[in-house]
Amino acid sequence: MRVKVRMLGVFKETGKSKDSSVDVMVGSSIGDVINTVIGDNDALRTILWDKQVDSPFPNALVMLDGVEVTNLQGMDTPVSDGQELVLLSVVHGG
Repeated sequence: MRVKVRMLGVFKETGKSKDSSVDVMVGSSIGDVINTVIGDNDALRTILWDKQVDSPFPNALVMLDGVEVTNLQGMDTPVSDGQELVLLSVVHGG
């Protein structure tokens, strides 16, 4: 199954591209998608994932089809084919 991923703010500079799609298994969660996006990109992992709380939430606004995932099931929110995940850095330049 394919999920669209859009990275904004500093994430688009560090990630492979601003907009991409990733293939994940049926039954995957937002956490699975984010881990797939990070892959072996240590620079992206450093700015996106907060090790202290084991979550991207201190560093990113995470939205699935326009809904902030903390209003859903957080990182355990299931994803479906064709949905769009947006990762927006909470730190912005001016």
